[in-house]
Amino acid sequence: MSAPRIVQCKHWLGKPVGVKEMREFLGVMASHQLQNGTYVTSSTFTSDATAFANANGIQLQDGAALLKLIGQRTPEQQAALLAVALEGEYWKPTCASCGIKAVERERKRDGGKFWGCSNYPRCKTTFTMRST
Repeated sequence: MSAPRIVQCKHWLGKPVGVKEMREFLGVMASHQLQNGTYVTSSTFTSDATAFANANGIQLQDGAALLKLIGQRTPEQQAALLAVALEGEYWKPTCASCGIKAVERERKRDGGKFWGCSNYPRCKTTFTMRST
């Protein structure tokens, strides 16, 4: 039986995951008394983040490695993965604290749009809304 693991996923476009995020993840691992974890991103990792991860039992999976893994699957497995990825409102972010989909909100001060947790005001998690 293998040791328990924890996985953190970060969907960032154009911004590498840094050492700050690795330190936070190590804190989560320590709080659960886990020796190993996996950090996955659609982006890349900074060299400091990679060095920190290597020194602390954190396996890294960047966007290119993730695509390579998917490419090694059978066409049927790839179709099944795509079906799950596109299920529901896949384009809306999910609140990491509550596990539910965010809703579109508007800032009062300037009318700017952002994603906010639908459990507001209990949960104040927000996400930047990309312009299309």
